[in-house]
Amino acid sequence: MSDKYKLPGSQWRAILESAMYSISMRPTTMKELYDLSLTQPEVIVTSEPMYKPESFGLPKDAKILVSNDGKIVGRTAKARRLVKDMTPSDSDKYLAILREAVYHFNKVKGLHLEGIVGLHSDFMIKAHLISPESDAKNMLDWGFNFAPWMKPWSDDFDNSRDLNESDILVLAYQDWSHPEFPDGLIIVDQKTNCIAILGLRYFGERKKGTLTLAWSIGVKHNMVACHGGIKKIGKSAPIAVFGLSGSGKSSITNSLNHDGTLNKDEVVTVIHDDAFLIDLNNNVSIALEPNLFDKTDAVEFDDPIIKYFYSAQNTAVTLADDKIKLVCKDRRNRNGRCIKSRDMFKHSNSCEKPGKVIWLQKDTSLPPICKIKTAGLAVGMGASLSTLRAKGVENVSRKELESMVIEPFANPFRVHPLKWDCKQFEKLFKSGTDCYILNTHAFGVPDSLIDIPKELSLKIVTELNRGAIKWRDWRAFKGLMLPRNGKELFGDDFDKKYRPSRKNENYLEFMRDRMNDRITFLSNKRNNEQDMDSIYIDPLVLARTVIDQILHPA
Repeated sequence: MSDKYKLPGSQWRAILESAMYSISMRPTTMKELYDLSLTQPEVIVTSEPMYKPESFGLPKDAKILVSNDGKIVGRTAKARRLVKDMTPSDSDKYLAILREAVYHFNKVKGLHLEGIVGLHSDFMIKAHLISPESDAKNMLDWGFNFAPWMKPWSDDFDNSRDLNESDILVLAYQDWSHPEFPDGLIIVDQKTNCIAILGLRYFGERKKGTLTLAWSIGVKHNMVACHGGIKKIGKSAPIAVFGLSGSGKSSITNSLNHDGTLNKDEVVTVIHDDAFLIDLNNNVSIALEPNLFDKTDAVEFDDPIIKYFYSAQNTAVTLADDKIKLVCKDRRNRNGRCIKSRDMFKHSNSCEKPGKVIWLQKDTSLPPICKIKTAGLAVGMGASLSTLRAKGVENVSRKELESMVIEPFANPFRVHPLKWDCKQFEKLFKSGTDCYILNTHAFGVPDSLIDIPKELSLKIVTELNRGAIKWRDWRAFKGLMLPRNGKELFGDDFDKKYRPSRKNENYLEFMRDRMNDRITFLSNKRNNEQDMDSIYIDPLVLARTVIDQILHPA
């Protein structure tokens, strides 16, 4: 991997890159960050042993550290501003704000940590995080989450493909404040791979900000940007699942036995449960992070899984038997988190492209499982992926949490054009990858919903992997298919509970409304933002026409 010298490609990059070399900044290591975290007033040193700390150059007796934020314990999407969407006057305004922020940033002692994003020779990007010394714990967690610049990762990077890209550069200044931005400010310059995160403490902003830039770099190199999970089951082609937090993405990806439905020879190999790229040129799916940043809402007291933890955030602790122990289950606040090792299961850093893609949707007009027949409709349904926000994951009101949202391809962190993602997914489906929709919430009209249990979703994925589901056309939704043998595979009451009725007008009207929501969303993207093509909307319009014909026959 050559180290080509690159001049800053924009004013944004020049401001942030210059900050990295001020007298107040110094390079740091994981060892120094751990030591500094031990002196950070708000950090809690637990009695829980850290998992294999030596791999990061830390002492063998290192402990899991907990950092707890204040009011905000989730992502703040409304803080984000994209350089590519700014008018000239907006650009002048935010450049001035950024210069002023960096001026004050360089008045405090700062640290510079180097890392690597991507775990395969096809895609490894060098990354830099610069933050105040007082934010050492977040920097330590960034190093755990990605690969810090140390062996063996640095050796792998030296042997990786030269993508001819500027390094990722992240500036995070948690103590910044501005009366116009009470929720903080995030400025993203996707073109030159840099981001400023101002006034936000939550670690997830640093993680997702870094991934945002990595995904955009990948798409420029004919890859598919994936906010999802990917795994192999036995010798079958990989399965990829796409969904927002709370949709079942991690539960499905990280399940080793699918609620007991897998056979002994159906061994699960997890690639990752959150972020990967699919290299269409070389038929390889690439994990971007060596570890997992997961919720702790299901972690019990003294849970054996804690032995795989490196770190925790927004999680309670208590004193038990003279030891400071983690108290999870979201006892302190919602969206408690940890960084943990993939060593808890069989894993790999890469695999071939997925043979099956599953859109995880919480759209109650859809039954538990559908198959999509055409690439155009597969892209359209992914670009209009409908779901509910996960409680506490984002910094939004309770009303917003309870409302349906459409998030294209379940990736709220995209900064490149949506049309780019559509084109890349279309290439994937046309190359032979099948596409499905898995509704992991409930089925029916709002006043008469039937729950879809997690156990059923896992069983469905098992049978999909085996190729056991037989399909028939769904006459009311042109382009989708339903299980023909659902009763045989999933129980006697499967069809009774989840079979869509062509005679129920209330249901058909509801399904049409939900379909119209998708069409409206995508049409607005096309008409107002010029960021959608009609070829991905037309299959939905045709499906709506069929429903209209059923409801109002000539």
